[in-house]
Amino acid sequence: MTVSSRALVELVLLGPTNDRRQLQDSPVLGDVWIAYAMKPADAIDLLITPHKSQAAGPVAVRISKRLNALGLKRGPKQDSQIAYLQGLVAARLFFEELMRVIVPMTYWWHDRKQKNDLTKYKGDSQLDEMIQAVINWTRAESEDEQIQAANAFAAFNSLDRYVSLAAIILWAATEGKKKTVVGAADALAKVKSAAPIVKRLGEVFGKLLETPDPEPAQIWQVSLNRKAMPALSRSVPSVKGDAARMLFKVRCESITWAVLDSGIDGNHPAFSVAKDENDPKPEPASRIKKAFDFSNIRQIVSLDNLDTDTPGFKARLKDLRAGREKELSAKKATDILKALAEDAENDRPIHWELVENFIAIDPKKPPASTHGTHVAGIIGAAAHGDSRFADGMCPDINFYDFRVLGKTLQDTEFAIIAALQYLRYLNERHTHMSVHGANLSLSIPHDVRNFACGRTPICNECERLVESGVVVVAAAGNLGYQRFETKDGSFEGYTAFSVTDPGNADGVITVGATHRYRPHTYGVSFFSSRGPTGDGRLKPDLVAPGERIESCLPLSSGAWGELDGTSMAAPHVSGAAAMLMARYDELIGAPKRIKRILTESATDLGRERSFQGHGMLDVLRAFQSI
Repeated sequence: MTVSSRALVELVLLGPTNDRRQLQDSPVLGDVWIAYAMKPADAIDLLITPHKSQAAGPVAVRISKRLNALGLKRGPKQDSQIAYLQGLVAARLFFEELMRVIVPMTYWWHDRKQKNDLTKYKGDSQLDEMIQAVINWTRAESEDEQIQAANAFAAFNSLDRYVSLAAIILWAATEGKKKTVVGAADALAKVKSAAPIVKRLGEVFGKLLETPDPEPAQIWQVSLNRKAMPALSRSVPSVKGDAARMLFKVRCESITWAVLDSGIDGNHPAFSVAKDENDPKPEPASRIKKAFDFSNIRQIVSLDNLDTDTPGFKARLKDLRAGREKELSAKKATDILKALAEDAENDRPIHWELVENFIAIDPKKPPASTHGTHVAGIIGAAAHGDSRFADGMCPDINFYDFRVLGKTLQDTEFAIIAALQYLRYLNERHTHMSVHGANLSLSIPHDVRNFACGRTPICNECERLVESGVVVVAAAGNLGYQRFETKDGSFEGYTAFSVTDPGNADGVITVGATHRYRPHTYGVSFFSSRGPTGDGRLKPDLVAPGERIESCLPLSSGAWGELDGTSMAAPHVSGAAAMLMARYDELIGAPKRIKRILTESATDLGRERSFQGHGMLDVLRAFQSI
């Protein structure tokens, strides 16, 4: 029977299907094992969390120095790209580098009992038997044979599992470089005995066990730098946004909202200030006050910038100077990049005022996709009297455009976390709030094996932003209805516990989707992710229109159009929160109170709480409840 590399990892780490148990002993999380097993010879992008007693900058520098000392050959476009943020280090590493550099820096490795237990695998036949058991499982010709072979894993303890899997992937990486195999499972299908696998492990771990590490432990855990994707007629009346705006005379010129997405089309007339007939300026001012591009943040805060004489640095310098809001000379840009890298070496916080030179862009620069413009339009498009279109929730609100999604609508968790940290910096450098709220219409599926629900790096960063006084609104995700392939064929059905990150964060206002004007009839959209969270909290918090929502599109894509998804539901709630702060300035800096007002005033649709949360957004009732 053919087996996948994912199935191989799940078997070794979790045991046979009739005896599965979750293992959290290793600092290397399950998604990392799977990624390397699928592509053992490739460098994988990782997020490394230092121990709470260690600063990220110095840890990043130590990793960089150890990698240089190890000296593994890297091909074109395989740079390690080590970079750091507050409490987080990103690096693109080969599996051997993970084992020889990162793992020995962890608290797990430095534990005395762990060290003693690891020595038993040196020159012992026990490892041969364990790996042979894995080989037998991959070569089973029938399901019954596979089940019988899998029973051999029942006696493995957690350390047996990690060491066996590490040995297999290390060996598969060597074979992969020969271009003879693709994944670890493919490699095992061709090996004749466990001997070469055991030998490869000994080559890597032998010296590590014999030579004590002189430096103290610094790393807590290692996870994947995950990918983020968008959580894709006139819906404002459905949530009574227009009625509340007129009745309470709400104006949002003093409110600024951050949209973390693919970018907003700053040329779109829907984001301009209403034209004053007495204004001599030929063009009305834009409400998109600033735009920041975080797609290159890894290159900006990379430790590779310590050496400014390499061809790689010169190529980065050229890319980073292009398209900036203010032109930078090569010398000034070089000095800034080197200074940022030296900050890490000297345990200094990131100087965001230096980073700004590379991330600030012209708001009128065309965005990578349509998604961000559509989201911003729901929050604050202004039709300017054109009867063909409708206003968004707050047609006079101001925007900060944070571009964190690339042309393929995917980018890394690292870039989003960087944008969230920079957003906090913007507010902290003034005595007043520059940005009052943030909308994240993006979705990162939560892998239950790696993190406690709501405690992933991006969720933790959102919680810090909420604690700083910023309202954070997130899409629940579009995983409410899925199709599965099983051994008996395909299966389609609704999916509970499907809320995605950062919607799993407790302080975030998580929004599901419903029909745009008949929510009582059709209820919660079939695609809208359903709760509760994996640890039993009520999510989503509420729902808002998310089906066939008309809003702005970039001018190059037709200017207006319809999109579906919880991505479209979330900005309705962002607009409602902005309206509350505009009318009652005592709510500025009180995101938890705003969340309570919006959820407690929501309209019950008569659906399961895990589907609808507290119900559908009702802006008018929210105002009347204050």
